[in-house]
Amino acid sequence: MAQAPTQEEVIEAARSVGSEFTREDIATKLDVPVSEMRPSWKAAKESNAIEKVRTDGGKRYFGLKSE
Repeated sequence: MAQAPTQEEVIEAARSVGSEFTREDIATKLDVPVSEMRPSWKAAKESNAIEKVRTDGGKRYFGLKSE
């Protein structure tokens, strides 16, 4: 079984998928289940690296916060 991704790996994956993405997009890019990515996703959000940009049809879309 693969190791859970780190916060840095989540942010790197987000950079590579485009300007808007879902948690599922990042989990797919990292080849892990969304549930396994939860702690590192939360850490990335709490560090203000990732922010919610919109909700469409019940699905939440995120983007990297501008530096």
